[in-house]
Amino acid sequence: MERQEFRELSETVKAQLDNRAFFLRYCRRARSSGGKLKSLCPIPAHEHSGLGQQSLSVDLRRGLFHCFSRDEGGDAIRFYELMHGVSFTRAVREMAHELGLNQTPDTAAAPHAPAWETPEALPPPRLSEICEYLLETCRAENQSEGQNYLARRGIDAATMRQAGVTYFPRKAYARVMRCLRAAFPLDELQQSGLFNEHARLTFYSHRLLFPFYLEGQALYLQGRATAAGVVPRWLNLRGRVPALYNVDALGDALTDEIVYLVEGFTDTLTLRAHGFTAVGLVGAGGLREEWLPQLGRFRVVAALDGDEAGTRAAARYRAMFAARGLDLAVLPVPTDVNEFFRARPTAALEWQLLTEAVLEK
Repeated sequence: MERQEFRELSETVKAQLDNRAFFLRYCRRARSSGGKLKSLCPIPAHEHSGLGQQSLSVDLRRGLFHCFSRDEGGDAIRFYELMHGVSFTRAVREMAHELGLNQTPDTAAAPHAPAWETPEALPPPRLSEICEYLLETCRAENQSEGQNYLARRGIDAATMRQAGVTYFPRKAYARVMRCLRAAFPLDELQQSGLFNEHARLTFYSHRLLFPFYLEGQALYLQGRATAAGVVPRWLNLRGRVPALYNVDALGDALTDEIVYLVEGFTDTLTLRAHGFTAVGLVGAGGLREEWLPQLGRFRVVAALDGDEAGTRAAARYRAMFAARGLDLAVLPVPTDVNEFFRARPTAALEWQLLTEAVLEK
């Protein structure tokens, strides 16, 4: 099937899909209100405990979903991809088959033979090579827009540089794309998730790049959209998040030092800018058991967002720590860490006092 035909098929799938029936298949306890569904998020890769708030919202009229806990969304086809762990092309074919849409003879004979399949994920060393090259290429571009975006959130340029956060302006998009194509085979760029099936750089709107470093090597990254109205706000490379954000900071931290466990990059960098050691989660429910040993020699304080998802996640993490014989203090934050620091002239001192109070309990 030609790519244009395949795109037309995907649009036909979305047009003929009964959005309510489709999403209720996976979200059987969803609450319906007008043209919206609210549900616990069932997406396996999001690794929700099932005990949190209803973080998944579905707009039935437009057929769009959004998981607020992990800040990921898209259309029904993207939802099918995430639920079944398949590529876009396979998702379209399987959904078309369920809807009984006409297919060409060759696709009827082999319904799962896509026009373009994403290969298996790249080995971590090669993915790191690509990440490092991308970051180095983007650092040659004007960083002022990215610096201004973070400065409005109280994060200075020095902290941005120390964390390896990198930006490339829209006008540099084609230049960055050409550099990557010249340095790496297209199939590897597609395996990484940086390039799509049309051989285009996927990070078009998400140009503020946050790398995950492990032993000084960038082995993963997520991009943030800085313009208003872009959904989802974050775009990540293919595969699982491999580590806590800013985990390399633990290598310089002393035993029994206070380490904060927070949500996201902005909160992590806010604390870093004020001299505190912090590691970040991608979403309130993002902590994995395998990361706990890295935190075992510190006094860990969870400072998650002050919403229901953050509160429930903190309680679950306290139980996870206790099962390993570790303590986890929980610092209640009214909204989130970044807003706490931006709203108070003496935030750093207040933060220290609040931390001492929860550690003494």
